Amino acid sequence: MKRSSIIEARRAKVSPEIRRRVDLSFLIVDRIHSILEEKGLKQKDLANMLGKNESEISKWMRGTHNFTIETISSIENVLGIPILQVANV
Repeated sequence: MKRSSIIEARRAKVSPEIRRRVDLSFLIVDRIHSILEEKGLKQKDLANMLGKNESEISKWMRGTHNFTIETISSIENVLGIPILQVANV
């Protein structure tokens, strides 16, 4: 796929901090997708387990949601599998 020079020019202006934040958000979403797939679950199932609307979960899973520790912890609790691993210092 050919990349647009306009999009590439805008992408080059994004700060490394913001780029890292977006990358991390996509990694979290990818991990949640993998867990759901492993368990044979859909986003709708996750919404029901969390007591949320399916549309809210859909927004989260687009990769642009700013996940809080509380949200990640809630997802981990209902799925029974860690999403993030933090290195012990």
